[in-house]
Amino acid sequence: MTSAQCPVCFSDRTIPIGDHIHTCNSCGIAFNSKFRPKRYNESYFLDEYRHQYGKSYIEDYDAIYSVSKKRIATILQFIQLKKKPSGLSLLDIGSAAGFFLKCARDRGIERVHGIEISEYAAGYCADTFHIPVSRSSFEDLIIENRYDIITAWFFLEHCADPAPVIDKIYSVLNNGGIFAFSGPSLFGPMFKFKRNAWIETHPPDHRIDFSPRFVKAIFKKKGFRKIHVKPAGIHPERIISSGSVFFKPFSPVYRIFSRLTAFSDTIEVYAVK
Repeated sequence: MTSAQCPVCFSDRTIPIGDHIHTCNSCGIAFNSKFRPKRYNESYFLDEYRHQYGKSYIEDYDAIYSVSKKRIATILQFIQLKKKPSGLSLLDIGSAAGFFLKCARDRGIERVHGIEISEYAAGYCADTFHIPVSRSSFEDLIIENRYDIITAWFFLEHCADPAPVIDKIYSVLNNGGIFAFSGPSLFGPMFKFKRNAWIETHPPDHRIDFSPRFVKAIFKKKGFRKIHVKPAGIHPERIISSGSVFFKPFSPVYRIFSRLTAFSDTIEVYAVK
């Protein structure tokens, strides 16, 4: 891909901020004009993940499950359907090895389904947790059912054409249902204070980056009624070193600011249809 047209609002009013990174003056996102998709095979979940986090994806079950519990609690807080958890249906896009789906089912959401492009991860979920998974890309899959909850954790930024993906998600979500997702944010310490490092280390398989302000505007235009944004991680050490004498008084102030404004390098979004 080499086009400098915004992949979300299709505007040509874009500004290059690096060799292949552009910002859009119309909708406010940043996008990668040289996007290259990643192959999510067994090596990614075992070797590449271990190289980045010190353990394989499978070995990181406890940490992922713990985050999943918090996300499900937030979803149930914001969802506007008057159903008990057992009556809700959930679709997880990019479901990986199924840890979030397992957690959702454990929390009482009985009808869960995954979509996962990796044969290894989809097979692991089906064999280990006996949860149905469609082995396909979301874009290519024909979805006949409608869902109360649709989730996509760190998925949208990997889509070559995110606009029709968002439209498709909206079309298969029930009224009053919630679309919950996470992704990289421009409103965070790396983009704001370490711009050159952010550009140099930008993953080639990330197509878009957004921010709390602009994600709300984009999703309201798509038809969502309420959009809640929260930080996915709070890292004061990315501004002031944890070894600095200023870190101790700075950290609690930063944490309050981050929670109030969703100032973070990654955010979680909960959009109600």
